[in-house]
Amino acid sequence: MTGNSKLRPLLAVTVLLLAGLLAWNVSLQRDLKKYRPQVEAYLPKDVYVAVGSTVELYNDQVVWSGLRDGYACNWDCVIGENLKDRFSVTGKEEQMGEYSLTLTVYDYNVNEILTLETTLHVVEQVLEKEYSIMNMGDSLSDGREWYRTIFYLSGGQITFSGIRGWTKYSHEGRSGFSAEDYLKPTEYINEGVSEGIQPFYDPAQEMFDWNYYKLYTGKDPDVIQIFLGTNGLKDDPSDTVDAIAQMVKNIRRHDKEIPIYLVNTIYWADQETIGTMLRQDGTAFLPGEFKNRSDKRIMDLMKAMDRKFRHADGVTLIPLALMHNSAENFQAGDALHPGDNGDQQFADVMYSVYCGTLE
Repeated sequence: MTGNSKLRPLLAVTVLLLAGLLAWNVSLQRDLKKYRPQVEAYLPKDVYVAVGSTVELYNDQVVWSGLRDGYACNWDCVIGENLKDRFSVTGKEEQMGEYSLTLTVYDYNVNEILTLETTLHVVEQVLEKEYSIMNMGDSLSDGREWYRTIFYLSGGQITFSGIRGWTKYSHEGRSGFSAEDYLKPTEYINEGVSEGIQPFYDPAQEMFDWNYYKLYTGKDPDVIQIFLGTNGLKDDPSDTVDAIAQMVKNIRRHDKEIPIYLVNTIYWADQETIGTMLRQDGTAFLPGEFKNRSDKRIMDLMKAMDRKFRHADGVTLIPLALMHNSAENFQAGDALHPGDNGDQQFADVMYSVYCGTLE
């Protein structure tokens, strides 16, 4: 028997062994993937902080995972603070300018999972002229204190317009409304009293119409803000995004240049509050809901809004969902509506974006 003949059986065994090891490795990787926590993250391309304001990006709101303890965040920027649960920055006059802000997400073995980067803008806190903003939304903008706070932050340069609320803090916020409600002839009931069909619906055209709203109400603001998404929150965010896109398209049909702000709705409170929140009749307010699923829905809604409007002229996203402290800033027993500290964060975030983009 030649030397080659003797080697053939050994070679065959080696090939089989290698094939077996490869198959085992593929199977092992498949099994490991089942137990590896899914990690997703979102950062907008720009973050703004006005001089004198504080803006924070919360780890558990920038990042979503099926296993919250399975990842860690590290923030890297020449200004601001890389804290245990968030990145925090207070705008200072001597720091006005642009900075690179990088987030790196690690797994529990300090292996890098993903890296995101945004531009942090520290901007002047004073606007050059006065602006009137019409905010349409749900209960998060229905007579909230953040209107008044922004008015005072701006030194009276920003007022709010609408047929509801008070003179300088008027608005178009309606508790319980979804984005789709503003496209339909939806009647609004406030404390048992009807306020009629919401004023953006033109009965002649049977559609949302910005020009009709201005003629019907006599309001003609300098800026439009749409703050919707909590009501109608679903696994598939397309209905909400499409409804907002339809509003933006109609506004642009009548007004090509008016600034439009779209506010990302906030994350809900913790599971204890979600589970114990009650209606007036004592029944569960959010039956069957749990924190991680609602967080995923809000994350998906943010990403879908970014994809839809990132390149839209004159449309600016306000990433409030990332910057409101959902762990601590809600009213007692309420999983959806922040207290005073929440309204202050709303105001700091919104006003910072106005200062960085209106002019």
